[in-house]
Amino acid sequence: MGRIAIAGLQLDGPNGDNVEHMESEIDAALRRFPWLDMVVAPELNACGTDSRSAEPMPGPREQRFCDIARRHGIWLLPGSMFEAADDKAYNTIPVINPDGEVIARYRKMFPWAPYESTTTPGDTPVVFDVPGIGRFGISNCYDMWFQETLRTLTSMGAEVILHPSLTSTIDREAEHNIIRASAAMYQCYFFDVNLGPNVGCGQSLIAGPGGETIYQAGRGREIIPLKLDLDYVRDVRETGWHFLGQNLKAYRDSKIEFSSFNDSASTDYLDSLGPLTMPKRGQQA
Repeated sequence: MGRIAIAGLQLDGPNGDNVEHMESEIDAALRRFPWLDMVVAPELNACGTDSRSAEPMPGPREQRFCDIARRHGIWLLPGSMFEAADDKAYNTIPVINPDGEVIARYRKMFPWAPYESTTTPGDTPVVFDVPGIGRFGISNCYDMWFQETLRTLTSMGAEVILHPSLTSTIDREAEHNIIRASAAMYQCYFFDVNLGPNVGCGQSLIAGPGGETIYQAGRGREIIPLKLDLDYVRDVRETGWHFLGQNLKAYRDSKIEFSSFNDSASTDYLDSLGPLTMPKRGQQA
């Protein structure tokens, strides 16, 4: 049996320290839905968007969430927090098991440049196993716009992509398209949890391995408890969605070699686009 009950917490709150508020929301979710196995929160809800809030990991902010996970006996991804390490700030998601132990930390590989200019990119994809259930991969907000990150997680065996996010901008519909298309291309569950107001625009989206929408949230605060069946993912990967494309196996068996976007032989055009800088007023003239 590969079934797991996951709640996405589309939370609200000010742009700053929200750890106490998040603890009360997690407690409330477990009181109402005591059958939950895992809770996933949005990007940067715990600490806000100012990288000067960064703390070392392990550290007191992360430990607070470890205590919460142990108290409830749940898997907990408390969204991302700024991690201070080597005089740098990383946008980091800890993975906490039901014993309150951090079993992995994922550093966002694609900070939203040029806006997240003070965040250092990570370089290591992360998957983890929930015993008896299946394998989960982690993506953080802008990461999903770079399909190599998702293909890597899938190639590492991820059957569910957990995707804390903080989007407040008008491209949310484009992100919904990416989520659904990625779920279909990689034949996985895509569990996107976006931050609600006043910082984010909500509209979290969970998609299934055929690209189908399982649930789409509104803009305000929502608790999203769902039961996912990973045997469904395995069936789709084996026989295709409704016996249609077996695209993961087709990619595996292809004799074509694909270069990455930053391959040295294909950068002339990319170089012609100019430097990555903040747009300026009047630039469109």
